[in-house]
Amino acid sequence: MVVRNDIDNASAILTVIVTRDELKPKLDAELRKFRHRAPIKGFRAGQAPMEFVKKLYGSAIFSDTLNDMLTRELYEYLRDSKLDVLGQPLPTDDQRRFSFKISDPEPEYAVNYEVGFVPPFEIKGLDKSAVYERLTISNLGELAEEDLQYARKRMGKRTNPETDIQDNDLVRIAARELESEAGGVKENGWETTMTVFMKNVANEALKDQLLRSKKGDTLRFNARTIENHEKEEMYRKYILNLEDKDERVVGDWFEGTIEEVSRVEDADLDEEFFKGYFGEGKVGNREEAVEELKKGIRQFYDVRSNALLMRSFQERLLEENPVELPEKFLKRWLRVSNEGKLTDEQIENEFSAFAENLRWTLLRDKIKEIFGVEVNEEEVYDEFARRVRNYFQVDLPEHIIKSSVERLMKNEKDVEETRRNLETDKIFEAIREQVTVTEKEVPSEEFHKILDEVTKKAKAEQEVGVEMMNDE
Repeated sequence: MVVRNDIDNASAILTVIVTRDELKPKLDAELRKFRHRAPIKGFRAGQAPMEFVKKLYGSAIFSDTLNDMLTRELYEYLRDSKLDVLGQPLPTDDQRRFSFKISDPEPEYAVNYEVGFVPPFEIKGLDKSAVYERLTISNLGELAEEDLQYARKRMGKRTNPETDIQDNDLVRIAARELESEAGGVKENGWETTMTVFMKNVANEALKDQLLRSKKGDTLRFNARTIENHEKEEMYRKYILNLEDKDERVVGDWFEGTIEEVSRVEDADLDEEFFKGYFGEGKVGNREEAVEELKKGIRQFYDVRSNALLMRSFQERLLEENPVELPEKFLKRWLRVSNEGKLTDEQIENEFSAFAENLRWTLLRDKIKEIFGVEVNEEEVYDEFARRVRNYFQVDLPEHIIKSSVERLMKNEKDVEETRRNLETDKIFEAIREQVTVTEKEVPSEEFHKILDEVTKKAKAEQEVGVEMMNDE
């Protein structure tokens, strides 16, 4: 029998009672079973006197039998009552002490368990009156033009001009250490070849001087003005080209002769470029190239736009559905289940983030139930197959795809993560169909700023949830 005494809307004390009349038959049966099968020194199997068995093993059999009956009663009640239990039931600290005399059991044994649960609730905010903004980028054409320019650079031809230096050039300078800014070349000073990417030159005066130079020219410069290296070891390694263990003192001023200028000329927008970069027959002119690039950019931002929209769904639904939680019970459960790994201070400091994660999990489960969201094994398999095809970027025979997928799916953690991601996608679509979504264009720079802020916040919340629930 179980007697329930509610503490509040989300927690209760369950008193599990086993009477002597219920215990005695079960206890006698366990004693007979033990006597029959247990080897007892000095007696043939099953021939030891029952009183002897009780004297030697009665207390242990009594304890195990009673615990089994209490546990069964408790979990049968939880199942039949359909309580949405959080964590695990915890015995209370104020338990009565019992006598476990096998020859004289007490009239009844009652044990108190504290349980936390989710009170019934209905989700609000899943209708067309709920309006959300989905961010898209306003400068798609500009980004496509930038990507086209990058493609032309990537497919362009490398040359070594001797009459000028331009902003995107790579310049190699044979440098010799000077005595000082106005001094001559230092005897036994450091000599090295410095590689300067013009785009990275930090000092405008030095950059201007280089842009007015050409191969073979000699100039004096402060090596520290080539790039802004905050750490001394980075400057010594990447500008002076010194070994990590080389501790010699090197001055800042150098005289250098420009040995080589490297330049990548933009590829012409011709058939060779279109075929090499986009593939056979996909693009035939500049306009088609820009449109093809727009598709990829749009796809890139669509994924992130949807992620931001999902975050908006989550925040609004949490705000409109403040599911009551058994805070006191959950703190105790976290303390017990983590076996001292979390201090009381940690639990107090991080509980609000933990509770928010838990509330979202409860809302998420409710949405799954309402809309019948499920992810089957075939969908998980198809997602892994899609990844394999994307990785190899060629048409593979089905048996190769199958063997690759089967190997990848041996990692249970990856399978579960994939299943959850597919589930999240379905939940997103289910919510999106119920509410009103409008589009709002923002520049890509602003879009990334918003995305970075949301990502950092979500990551911090996720880390708290993982840390506090790792032993659930």
